[in-house]
Amino acid sequence: MLELDNVIMPFYRQHFDALSDTQKDTFIRLLACSDLQLFSWFFNRGMATDPQLQQMVDYIQKTLKLTD
Repeated sequence: MLELDNVIMPFYRQHFDALSDTQKDTFIRLLACSDLQLFSWFFNRGMATDPQLQQMVDYIQKTLKLTD
């Protein structure tokens, strides 16, 4: 989905290297989730059941200023 590419790729290019090893692992796990899950979490205010994944979603949203 183009919308997800517009979130994931800029974050990866600009911020991935600065993440801790644990955060990098979580980001990689996030990439394994389905597009529908990611779309829900990033754009429909859905919540990931895994707290680490939700923290990463929140971090990406905050870093890219995607939240209100």
